[in-house]
Amino acid sequence: MAQRGTNAAQLAKAAGMNATAVYDILSGKSRNPRLDTIHKIARELGVTVQHLLREKSDDKLRDDISAVLDSLPDEDRRRLLVTAQAWIAQK
Repeated sequence: MAQRGTNAAQLAKAAGMNATAVYDILSGKSRNPRLDTIHKIARELGVTVQHLLREKSDDKLRDDISAVLDSLPDEDRRRLLVTAQAWIAQK
């Protein structure tokens, strides 16, 4: 929501939802929101449902990997990419 410059109340209004429902989802009070509710929120935020359901630890891991890659010279990044692709192909 911060990246989109919106808040929970604005998101709820744009999605045609009750603001309390959005607040409950964000706070964890609503532990199993309906899939159609998640679709509405994702659509209004311009993201996928998968993005919303991803664990925060996944974001941290992606950020850490990106930081490491950014610190490498281009040639090392290329070698790492080739190695990772070969590793994936073996699975």
